[in-house]
Amino acid sequence: MKKEMLGKSFSYRFILLFVILFVCFSINNNIYASTARPLAIMIGNSPEEVIHQTGLNKADIIYEANVEYPYTRLMVIFNNSDETIVGPVRSSRYYFSRLAVEWSAIFAHCGGQSLKNERIVNLDQMRYPSPYWRDKDIGGWINLFTKTQNIREKSRKMGFPEKVNLDNHLLNLRTLNLSGGNITKITIKYNQKYTISYEYKASVNTYLRYINSKPHQDSKTLKPITVSNIIIQYVPVKKVSGDGEGRLEVEVIGEGIAKVFYGGNYFLSKWIKKSKDQPTVYYDRQGKVLNLNQGNIWIHLVPEETKVWFK
Repeated sequence: MKKEMLGKSFSYRFILLFVILFVCFSINNNIYASTARPLAIMIGNSPEEVIHQTGLNKADIIYEANVEYPYTRLMVIFNNSDETIVGPVRSSRYYFSRLAVEWSAIFAHCGGQSLKNERIVNLDQMRYPSPYWRDKDIGGWINLFTKTQNIREKSRKMGFPEKVNLDNHLLNLRTLNLSGGNITKITIKYNQKYTISYEYKASVNTYLRYINSKPHQDSKTLKPITVSNIIIQYVPVKKVSGDGEGRLEVEVIGEGIAKVFYGGNYFLSKWIKKSKDQPTVYYDRQGKVLNLNQGNIWIHLVPEETKVWFK
């Protein structure tokens, strides 16, 4: 009887130890990390749209990539539960929806190309108009807006889970607070008509964003757009053959070079996205996953020939 009790005690302890080790391993490696389902919202970025943009400073991650010349478009990721007005909402391109899959996101956009993938909730305004509205004080096609809570509520009513399991390393690797670097200006020349620059402010350890040398600011709060981490990711970009609108193919699967800036410092990185369903991972020179500063991230997907200066 005593031996039997000792045997059961050992078994219970072994099971408990296994559970503890598994939980610790899962937390450290971000396995099955349950989180509120992120939002991915497409935002217009033409000169006419920039002056009406709102909500960018509330986003956790912003992707910027070329669309038809000479414009870029933004996809903003919200991991937080803040109630935020966002817009102007615009159409998607397939490479943006491919990035939205990495986040198992609720994908908010107005038409355009979108992947059919069970990992994303496709809230195209042309099919589901209720979470969106038109600002009658803004003319033309650039007056569509939404609110983050509207998008979440619509997804909930459609029966989609509010939480998802994510292994995207960008969720939990913004733990540093590195500052004091001597690189104070970064310039990205997308084309002759569109140049982005960032100016590092050491006092607040963030970067101010400029478009064609003019401060970029929120249209409602008038606050400047600030960025904590900047990733310039070089990707293959080519024109779609025979497309009269000048649409582009932006390849986000594969690997390449990335230039990463935070805290006034520069890091040369390698990005890898192994397949359409796997997240993009950024590595340092030693082959370790690159950690980032606390705060938001602006990811520029740029053609390999794009000119970038920093000093």
